[in-house]
Amino acid sequence: MLETSPRELTQNPLRKIWMPCKNGHIAQRRVCMTNCPTLIVTVGLPARGKTYISKKLTRYLNWIGVPTKEFNVGQYRRECLKIYKSFEFFRPDNEEGLKIRRQCAMTALNDVRQYLSVEGGQVAVFDATNTTRERRGTIVKFAEQNGFKVFFVESVCEDPDVVAQNIVQVKLGSPDYIHCNTEEAIEDFMERIKCYESSYQPLDEVLDRDLSYIKIMDVGRRYLVNRVLDHIQSRIVYYLMNIHITPRSIYLCRHGESDLNIKGRIGGDSGLSARGKEFAKTLGKFIQDQNIKDLKVWTSQMKRTIQTAECLGVPYEQWKSLNEIDAGVCEEMRYEEIQEHYPMEFALRDQDKYRYRYPKGETWCNRRTFWLFVTRPSCVVFLHISWTRLECKSFTRGRGSCAQSPSTSDSNQDNCDIT
Repeated sequence: MLETSPRELTQNPLRKIWMPCKNGHIAQRRVCMTNCPTLIVTVGLPARGKTYISKKLTRYLNWIGVPTKEFNVGQYRRECLKIYKSFEFFRPDNEEGLKIRRQCAMTALNDVRQYLSVEGGQVAVFDATNTTRERRGTIVKFAEQNGFKVFFVESVCEDPDVVAQNIVQVKLGSPDYIHCNTEEAIEDFMERIKCYESSYQPLDEVLDRDLSYIKIMDVGRRYLVNRVLDHIQSRIVYYLMNIHITPRSIYLCRHGESDLNIKGRIGGDSGLSARGKEFAKTLGKFIQDQNIKDLKVWTSQMKRTIQTAECLGVPYEQWKSLNEIDAGVCEEMRYEEIQEHYPMEFALRDQDKYRYRYPKGETWCNRRTFWLFVTRPSCVVFLHISWTRLECKSFTRGRGSCAQSPSTSDSNQDNCDIT
């Protein structure tokens, strides 16, 4: 048996975590949240929300620190077949169409292999219909050959109104129908669905009992979960059982100005200043004017956010996970003082505020909370300044709007409305 001695360790100055080193230099180490790469495979007829689920899931996993990439086979098909003519391409007896679609699927799987085996990805989302047991068997064999775990996500919807709504809202904007009028596009897409229905083999509790999967029925009315094998799969299941499709507004708002804000000191647990209290009153009137039904209000457990929420006149929940991060030895210091006493720490924080950890304190990258919002109705969330900016960046990638708060007297106040 080969004996090996523990490698020397040194502390990463930015994140304050211990890592192997050699000759004084930190060794390159791939931080991995999965014990082996995972291939997520969507299953379902067209217009069942598979791409919506794939994009949301990819975004979520990347946000919690798991490198994830989506591979949409429909996009591969559009790149291969520049001009889409009609649903005839998808007919089960169209040999040429079957050959092209099979080729596009294999090209996508080759890219999956490159991403997971070479580029350092940890999760790949293979977004396609995958409606036959034969196709799914091919994917499972591919995964076994490459040492990947497979987790299937099937979306089943029998509600014609939901399917029709999805076609109008999503599919009509597809490049396939850019030159069609609405009626022609809807008619063609309905025929495309029929092309898949004849060969569709849903995941079966008996026949597929050895597979790991979640089956989502009628947009979350029911779920069937089978053989969840690891932490990542459990996170996927939890997330998919809580995402919503109905529009709602989330107001992310910083607390009113605090006494320590006036002094320019970070952290602490001071109360609101006179100007902060005036802001809270103005905010209360603003929220009342919105007439938000079933409003939920969340705060951190710190005095300044609770005082701000008090002015809304509605019940609120206190979440420790929304607290300002602990600045450790720098708590209640001014930035000028940090620069003077801890110049190296000041420079490191400037390089990467998201991953930087204060000495004996916390880091933002370990305090991700945006997933909490996906399960709740319209709500107001009172945050601390860095929280507000962090969550706005998470939410507003092409969505929502960030603006100044209703009170213009507090120049540091950030307000974000995500719809």
